[in-house]
Amino acid sequence: MQYTLKDVLSNKLFSSAKLLSANKIVSSQLVESVSVMEIPVEDFVRKNEFVLTTAIGCDGSPDLFLNYVKDIYTSGAAAMGVAIGRHVQSIPKDIIEFCNKKNFPIIELPWEIRFSDITKTILEQINHWEQTSIIQADNIQRELLRLYLEHQSFEKAVHYLMKEFQMDVELTYDEVFQDLHDHGKSISLDKEEPSIIRFHDGHFMQVVPIHLSNKNHCFVLIKSKKLNTPPIPWLVLNQSSTILTLWIQKELTLLNNKQKELKEFLKCLLNGNWGDKEDFIHRGEQLGYNMNLSYVCIVGHPEKPEEFYSIHRENIDNHFPKIFRQSFSELIESSSKKLNRQIIYTFQRDSIVIFLECNTIESSRNANHLLDMIDAKVEQKKIPAISWGIGENHAGKLTFHLSYKNARTALEIGRSHKGVGSRSTFASTGIYQLLISLSNNTFATELMHSTIGAIITYDRNNGLDLLHTLSSYIYHQGNVSQTARALSLHRQSLLYRLRKIESLTNRSLNDPDDIFLLQFCLKLWTVR
Repeated sequence: MQYTLKDVLSNKLFSSAKLLSANKIVSSQLVESVSVMEIPVEDFVRKNEFVLTTAIGCDGSPDLFLNYVKDIYTSGAAAMGVAIGRHVQSIPKDIIEFCNKKNFPIIELPWEIRFSDITKTILEQINHWEQTSIIQADNIQRELLRLYLEHQSFEKAVHYLMKEFQMDVELTYDEVFQDLHDHGKSISLDKEEPSIIRFHDGHFMQVVPIHLSNKNHCFVLIKSKKLNTPPIPWLVLNQSSTILTLWIQKELTLLNNKQKELKEFLKCLLNGNWGDKEDFIHRGEQLGYNMNLSYVCIVGHPEKPEEFYSIHRENIDNHFPKIFRQSFSELIESSSKKLNRQIIYTFQRDSIVIFLECNTIESSRNANHLLDMIDAKVEQKKIPAISWGIGENHAGKLTFHLSYKNARTALEIGRSHKGVGSRSTFASTGIYQLLISLSNNTFATELMHSTIGAIITYDRNNGLDLLHTLSSYIYHQGNVSQTARALSLHRQSLLYRLRKIESLTNRSLNDPDDIFLLQFCLKLWTVR
């Protein structure tokens, strides 16, 4: 393990020394060298150096002493040992408070301990530790290389390192680490150099950046499980990362090839041009999908994800923020396990396309069950609102293309007529599909204008909304009292409006055929 301040203080030479601050980090505070230093500090202190001093240059000034300690801390020193007895009688309170605030160890050393003895002891221990680290690094590298050449999985390599280090090991491609120990604070990871992150509860995490051939990068994170656990030597981690880089590059190449194959497969799935049926089913099996099951297509449109994630629209990668793709993918994967149903999904331009394994008879209920789980995350503000279209009319085996077309039609009509965040099935939009097909029919257009055109003109000229009054009256099935309450109108005012509508349209609101025609023209006007 890494040589730390805990190793220094455990030596019998320091039996009478007193650690006055930062006691939680001594087991993870690296010590790489030792020096004797007096004012001025300037650039003479190295990072992770144990600095020994008599503070003779401070001339008994508390302020000068405090500034001296601050300079040592700023230089990146591992700790500071102060000889007590001649120039300094005790460490002032304000210095101890500063060191505790900064998590910087300061140690009282009895005047009788010779700095030469301390330096000799620490250098001998560092040399012994370096030799041990070289042996450990070689052994670990040799074992990792063996696993790699035997084509073992990357997970097996990670499991080996966890067992060897007795620490948690994981890989991440994110440049920002969410610090759960310190209340969810975001920490930017160093892309170039290995680093160590300490948490307030005494735990720590070592970060090793991995540079890949495609100029991308990832990070190996080694997290302590127990308090007072010493860090892993950087020599060991750096040599381990050399073999891990080969593994990661290989895994990424396989993943990229699979993603390209999956992209082509899903393209065939959506356009229905999959050629030979048996070959298509076999390709699906190779990608982990059972194509012989019944599926229903669901198409979703996230509403303004750039505003939800507070990013500029031009920074959205492939129409979706990366964070949305990741969180939504995790949600779909967990939902698939909870429902115990297979789910095939992809991000298509500004839409999400989902094929859900279903019971053909209950395809709409199966789809709504999944969407209920997704909408729960919307209510928790974990993801933005999403409008949905369900292609249940063509749910079944090998009906992907038709179900997709139905779902997209349901989505587009639902968003247009029900508003954003709505959920529509293909069957429920049937009336709108009919009206859309009639909207370009000359006779239907002329009929609409001759029936309700006068109302539209009257509303524009007089600032009334007789069209909405008529729509509400029909919706409430001719019930005057309910209509008046819905419109917040006096009964007599409503009756006046209804008589005006009859005179403008030359239709009777008591005639079922006239009511049907008026309702038809209203819906056709809404579609247009």
